[in-house]
Parts: sequence; C-alpha cells; structure tokens
Amino acid sequence: MKSTLLKLLLVGLVLTGCSQVTQPPPPQPVPEQQVMQTQEIEQEQKQKVVVYGPAVPPKKKMVPAPPLIDGLNPKSIEIPSIDLHAVVEPVGVLANGQMDVPKSFDHVGILSPWTKPGMKGNAVMAGHFDHYTGPAIFYNLRKLQAGDHIKILEETGKHLTFEVKRVLSYKNDEAPIEEIFGTTDKAHLNLITCAGKFNKKKQEHARRLVVFSELVQEEYVEMEKAQ
Repeated sequence: MKSTLLKLLLVGLVLTGCSQVTQPPPPQPVPEQQVMQTQEIEQEQKQKVVVYGPAVPPKKKMVPAPPLIDGLNPKSIEIPSIDLHAVVEPVGVLANGQMDVPKSFDHVGILSPWTKPGMKGNAVMAGHFDHYTGPAIFYNLRKLQAGDHIKILEETGKHLTFEVKRVLSYKNDEAPIEEIFGTTDKAHLNLITCAGKFNKKKQEHARRLVVFSELVQEEYVEMEKAQ
C-alpha cells in the first residue's frame, strides 16, 4: 500500500513538471481570518520553544571540612599568596611558658606533642619574624587576608588545606591563649609570629601576630544553566 502511494506521488510530481501551463495562475487572496489564525499559531509555537545555553561545567570551591581522626605529621608548609615554602619541625615549650621557635630562621615550628594539623582542636605553628640581617620566614605573614590558603604537606605527599579566617595582632600579655591553644570542635591551624617594635632591652617585639585558619576541602558545585 505504501509503495503504491509512493509511486502515485512520484507520478504526480512528474506530471506537474510536465504541465502545459506556461505561466503560473495568479495568486488567490488569503482570507483575513486565515492570516490571523496563522499568526496566532506561529506566536504560540515561539512561546513553546526554550533555548538553552551551553552546559556549564561544575565549578570547584573550598568548603569547611570535618576534622580527621588522625592528623598529618607535617614536613613542610606552603602559602601561595605570600610565596612561602618552608620546612616544618617539631618544637616544645620554653621554661617561661612560651612556645619555642626553630633555631633556623627559615624553618617553621609546630608545637609537639599537641594537636596535629587536621585533627579536632588547635594545631599551632610558630616562626621568626626577622633577624639581624633582615626578614625571616614569617615576615610576610601580616599580609595574609581572609580567604587565603595554607597547605600543610606530609612526607608521604599527602596534604591538607586550611583557609585563613582572621589575622590579628595582640600585645604580648593580651594574646588569647585559650583561643589559640584551647579546645574546639573544628580542625584549626593557628600561625604565630612577632609584630610591632623591637625592644632591645627586653630582646623581644611588642606584639604577637596570629593567623587563624580552618580546615577546608574541594567540593564540586553545579552551576545553573543559562536560559
């Protein structure tokens, strides 16, 4: 049946092409009502058509991460925004109750035994601000801003990322010890160095600079499609 109908359509096309009419017949006027109906149909079809833009790939962003059961044994620290790369070594507490710092002005010390980076609580690192010949490893720590990232690396290559939340300066006897070293339900990393004028008589700087940061991780976020 379909093949017969197809043959009839082909014959019809051939006969139309062989028509003896030399000029096409004059166009017949289209009734106004039919024109209005056609326009309404076209408008309705346009309203049904939705054009979508190209697919937007998922975007990465850093979000707060839950504390780890076991933290890292840090081997090095990197802070891209101030171009800092340094070796990390364990340090203890001095006889006067202050946290010690590495003997090398280019190294960073982590308080140990204490909270490890990534664990619940406050992990604390310290470094020199300057020395007799100029800036030391934490000299540019004061330039950090909220949102900057701190990367802590283990010898195995595993690493954690912390996001800076606040950068504050305190007088030596007014630093919030509990906030820096105390307990917390989140995984924090606090960096400490000197700040302010150097008192030659006391052989110390007038202030302490503290960078408060929190453990974060990458997460994919689906972006809305353009319409």
